Amino acid sequence: MQRRHSSNTEGMPPERNRSQTLGSESSLDEGGVFDCLKPDSPTSPQQLFSGLVGVSAGNVSSAPFQSAGMVLGSPPDVFIQMASSSRDESSHRTESPPYLPRPPPHHLHHHSGQHRSSLLHAATSAERHGSRDDGGDDASTPSPALSELKAVVTWLQRGFPFILILLAKVCFQHKLGIAVCIGMISTFAFANSTLKHQVALREERSVFTTLWIMIFLAGNIVYVYYTFSVEELHNSLIFAKPNINSFDFFHLIWAVGITDFVLKYFTIELKCLILFLPKMILAFKSRGKFYLLIEELSQLFRALVPIQLWYKYIMGEDPSSSYFLGATLIIIYSLCKSFDLCGRISGIRKAFAILCSSQSYGTRASSQQCSEAGDVCAICQAEFREPIALLCQHVFCEECLCLWFDRERTCPLCRSAVVETLRNWKDGTTSAHFQIY
Repeated sequence: MQRRHSSNTEGMPPERNRSQTLGSESSLDEGGVFDCLKPDSPTSPQQLFSGLVGVSAGNVSSAPFQSAGMVLGSPPDVFIQMASSSRDESSHRTESPPYLPRPPPHHLHHHSGQHRSSLLHAATSAERHGSRDDGGDDASTPSPALSELKAVVTWLQRGFPFILILLAKVCFQHKLGIAVCIGMISTFAFANSTLKHQVALREERSVFTTLWIMIFLAGNIVYVYYTFSVEELHNSLIFAKPNINSFDFFHLIWAVGITDFVLKYFTIELKCLILFLPKMILAFKSRGKFYLLIEELSQLFRALVPIQLWYKYIMGEDPSSSYFLGATLIIIYSLCKSFDLCGRISGIRKAFAILCSSQSYGTRASSQQCSEAGDVCAICQAEFREPIALLCQHVFCEECLCLWFDRERTCPLCRSAVVETLRNWKDGTTSAHFQIY
């Protein structure tokens, strides 16, 4: 059967096409292809098309081929004779390449399997190259989050001078309040650390330093309330509203912060009074319990003071305008505050239980245990005074152990656990937590 060449052979001269066709035929004939085109013994179309996949031999008849003017030979020898009309029509066309016989069935299946495997391999390699290309694009292209972050950083860099100008303006407008806050924070930090150091010194504490702390804190309280006497900030200590015209958020934080720092100062002064007491009135080993109780009571009172201020702020100047919203927010605030107060009350109960009970960290050490320990306490580096032997058989002074376990919960030498729970306020420290609500 004759076929047309592709478009790239139509423009070539007939002589050149003829020579190329003869050359291709001769090259193909070298492999013995045209040797099979000999009509030695005729065969039926059923035998010829028996190798096609999906075509049964019984369904193929020779009548259509004979009417079309084609003579079929024995497989694999095939000779096709075209009608004269088709030859005349094809004389104006370029000659088609020779017809190649269909390979046997086993070769067909073999080549089709190879073709399928090559297609699968090509598709897999294309997917791999596509995934690599996509990965390269993802690696080179920044993520949207990173792009947004870069945009924010660029905006901050451009607006940094304006931010500085705004901060300078705000600081200049509230320079007095900022100076007061910085002063109160530094005063509290100094007094708290000094009192803790004096508690650790025990008999060697300085009465003059303790007295100076009390006078200094009292002077700060008087100075703050006198400077802001118009606002009447001391009313917050008795659960009353300060004299502030516009009670907005910043005024609320101002009143709550000043009151919280003043209560911290009072707490440190009470602890200084405990430190003033002589040893014959109150032993040093028992003072940690009083420090703990004073701190728990102070934290409870500091948690109660801001309640009325927050109620005033939530309800607003005119409660009738937003009564439903204010009532809802007050209920939520009260529920959250109740859980906080329950925890504070539980801490006070534990502090009272520790104060009323005599806590023992071990048994009285014998003379043999003291001699084995070298007759020297490892904490105070002096001779034993009322020696106590822990469960780990290490011997220390009773007073030294009480002061040690006010800050730690393990043995000073072997670090074995002795105290189950550590109470952080038995060493005279005051909580620096800012009670804002």
